[in-house]
Amino acid sequence: MTNELSALVEAAGEAVDRLAITPAESLHAAISRRVFRAVGPASTPTRLIHDGITKVVYWTIRRTVTTAFGAAAATTRAAAGGADVRPLSRSRGGRIAVGAINALIGDQLDERGSDLAISMAIRQAAKDVPCERSALEHAFPTATARVAVFLHGLGETEERWLRGSDRHVGADALPFSVQLQRDLGITPVDIRYNSGLRVSQNGLKLAELLNSLVEAWPVTIDELDFVGHSMGGLIARSACHAGAIARHDWPSRVRHLITLGAPHTGAPLEKAVHAVSWALRKVPEARPMAEILDARSAGIRDLRFGYLVEDDWRREDPRKLLDDRRSQVPLPPDCTHTFIAATVTQDPAHPIGWALGDLLVRTDSGIGRHRERSIPVPPGSSIHIGRLTHFDLLDHPLVYKRVRNVLSGAAAAH
Repeated sequence: MTNELSALVEAAGEAVDRLAITPAESLHAAISRRVFRAVGPASTPTRLIHDGITKVVYWTIRRTVTTAFGAAAATTRAAAGGADVRPLSRSRGGRIAVGAINALIGDQLDERGSDLAISMAIRQAAKDVPCERSALEHAFPTATARVAVFLHGLGETEERWLRGSDRHVGADALPFSVQLQRDLGITPVDIRYNSGLRVSQNGLKLAELLNSLVEAWPVTIDELDFVGHSMGGLIARSACHAGAIARHDWPSRVRHLITLGAPHTGAPLEKAVHAVSWALRKVPEARPMAEILDARSAGIRDLRFGYLVEDDWRREDPRKLLDDRRSQVPLPPDCTHTFIAATVTQDPAHPIGWALGDLLVRTDSGIGRHRERSIPVPPGSSIHIGRLTHFDLLDHPLVYKRVRNVLSGAAAAH
């Protein structure tokens, strides 16, 4: 049975250890080493006594905290009496919180088998839809032979696409998925995933899920399209590669892959965090702060260079400031690739627009351009839209127009 409240208590206990006790212990050790080193050999007896006492004290603190949070979690489970306890999943705000938690520590939650860990699934009406024909027929009663897979970004859920466009057009507007169904007869399929996992892990999971989807879909799928926001764009590319390697049938049906603000060659914020962590590690007393920064999920770390496959992060050396080796992942054949990027300024060459991009992803990265390893897409496949932020890409009418034109085959005329 799922108990989100108990899992939340367990995650809180882990956070106290990882973000408070362990850094405090590391800082204490760094300061004491510097002091005893300054005193010299005469301090050896005192240092040995000090280190022994310190070890016992921190062990006691850690054990007390672990026991307290463990007992609280066990009590919460016992009180539920075997029933499902899902206070977060019942509300949109709670589901958004779970998405954010998974972005930060989702890899750790998954490793522990926590009830807070998001499992990749097709979503409809805020619920998982099993990849079984009867369940899909019920969830998609008007299923068509053309399917568009929507993939959210880091820390988001499938409900992020439902922001609405009233801030842009002065009235409520339908999400992209509903508009595409109305305008082009495309059946939208929303995917939710744990954005704290490696992009390559999610790519493998998505490849398997799509394999099951194609087999169980109520009608034969003739065309499969992707629309991925931010990290979702990377996962779409990773899944296409994983599906091709596994010799699945579905990659041959992919006709369009559209990314919205995807950090194809890396995200500046993650690069900055890594640089700060690297610098802090050079000073023993500052190393605990680096350990706190390094507690971020593997999924976030993958965004530093836009890693798509396991070989990329397996070869990465976290001790190096610059280590941007990446495998050359081929683009799926017979597929139109469209990389849409935004800047907060109208002109992408404006100093502010060039430096900040859409506030989270710079234009060059969003369109796959790099001084050494640009993604080989035709020039017309890279689209810039000015005066938008990263999250405007989820619902702005100008973005929808571009997406619709690509999927309708009218991109060349616009």
